Amino acid sequence: MTDLRERVEDDRGLIKKIQLIIPGYRGYRQREDARIADSLLRTQIADAVKDRILQPLELCREEASRALELDAMNGIAAVITKAKAVEGKIRHAEQGYSGISAGVRIEQEELNALYELDLSLLTAVNTLGTAAHEAAEKAAAQNFAETVKLMTVLRADLQEFSGMLDKRIITAAGILVE
Repeated sequence: MTDLRERVEDDRGLIKKIQLIIPGYRGYRQREDARIADSLLRTQIADAVKDRILQPLELCREEASRALELDAMNGIAAVITKAKAVEGKIRHAEQGYSGISAGVRIEQEELNALYELDLSLLTAVNTLGTAAHEAAEKAAAQNFAETVKLMTVLRADLQEFSGMLDKRIITAAGILVE
């Protein structure tokens, strides 16, 4: 995956390049670009949750519905609810403010640390996505006992992932408060 920080830097237009030359404005421009890159990354992560986790879970629910497997449907619904909550947390997470004369200055290193934390979330989404696809395969094969077992594991893994997001929020708040 391409580092979005580099892509944002490469996509700077003339005005942004001029801003890098102006004394006192350079740091602001760099911090703002890091914030934009993190925002783009979070959007990618939220989209990945939707595509790699929620879509297979919806397929599971459809299969369980067709087979009238009410117990499986309840378990799947709980996991879908948790996955949607996680997606919303990511999509609307704190990104930090790096204004020119902000009362609290967020340094480039802090924004980079937040970006790296968000990048680690993408790895976790891929792992969760693999489990969701496995559950969809089990449901398609009408093996709802295994599907329910996988839903239990997925729910616990999503809870752990949600804890990672809470850590991100605390990290971002620490950056903003200090």
